[in-house]
Amino acid sequence: MLAAAIFSLIVGVLLSHLIEPGVRVEKLILAGYTPTIHLFPKTPGPHPVALLAHGVTASKETLFRFGEALAAAGFDCYAVDLPGHGDSQLRFSGAEIVAQLGHITRALGQVDVFVGHSMGVGAGQASFQNGDLSPKLFIALGANPNLGERGPPLLLLAGNFEELISTARLKARSDARLVLSPWSDHALEVWDPHLVNAGVEAACVTVGKSPPPAPRFWLWRLTGVVFGMAGALGLISSLLELSPRLARGIVVPAIIIIAVSFTMVRWVGSSLNLHRVPLQLLIGGLIWLALIGLRKLGLPRWCMAASVATLTLLCVVAQAFPPVASGEWGLPLRLACIIGVLCSLLAGAGLVVGRIASKGSRCDGDLALAIFVGYAIGQWMPRF
Repeated sequence: MLAAAIFSLIVGVLLSHLIEPGVRVEKLILAGYTPTIHLFPKTPGPHPVALLAHGVTASKETLFRFGEALAAAGFDCYAVDLPGHGDSQLRFSGAEIVAQLGHITRALGQVDVFVGHSMGVGAGQASFQNGDLSPKLFIALGANPNLGERGPPLLLLAGNFEELISTARLKARSDARLVLSPWSDHALEVWDPHLVNAGVEAACVTVGKSPPPAPRFWLWRLTGVVFGMAGALGLISSLLELSPRLARGIVVPAIIIIAVSFTMVRWVGSSLNLHRVPLQLLIGGLIWLALIGLRKLGLPRWCMAASVATLTLLCVVAQAFPPVASGEWGLPLRLACIIGVLCSLLAGAGLVVGRIASKGSRCDGDLALAIFVGYAIGQWMPRF
């Protein structure tokens, strides 16, 4: 079982790094400060240029699926880390994001297609309005931008289960083309094959290209995630059989973090960033102290996850009141909702990790939970 688990983990890592044939990938820095994934066709250029901007709590890797599909269709694609996210060492603020996106567009020159998700759409809209961005096609995922009468052609992509914007308002737009996916929500829109294919087809029509067959190698990467996580869980189970003390506390979350960081890197940007380690240690330490307090009070550790989920629900309910949603608290509440949902999901996953590590010792489970959740929240929370 130990050998099978190791083999599954290795296969998962290898599969998760496969890329569509004909597409090259390189990492570079744009405009002096912006970490970027450059995806481009192996065929000689010149090629039309696509700029991809992610949403809040995400990173350049979140739009890897879109970039890969566009590169396979003959586009020169640049997926960037906005300030406060991913590998970027700039601090998160709306003004900094818009300013940096302006620097990026000027560094690239003409951008033919802009693809934004959620917050990235807002940054793209601001960049268009101040004259830095002038694409031939503006693709908005999970957002409802207003580009004005002189704006470029607008393609709206969203899932039927979109939580942050009203699909009824999207359907009411007469100045944009709308494509709705029958199954995805706000977070899953960036990987939805239906939306990715629609975006690529529209981009190809815009620049006079024939859309190629839809890419398939993302399925191998998804299979790699399944193999990798199955291998990690099998490895933990084997260690528990060999030596229960060995697989507790630090070892359980370490194995899971290694599996996540190597197999999900092209999905959510999960690889360890050294400049985020202090934040991860701080968050993990605070969670550890909170768990110690719960233990002394005789309360179960799920109370922490329940508290975060309750606060998130209150933020969601507050947005249901138009005076609040449209006032000065509207944007902070939406940001709090997104971060709250992320923290709630990660806290729930941490409970599972803690449960696995707490065979006979709650202290081991609490430590494992603090390490995993500290890594996860510190990895994806914007750096203010």
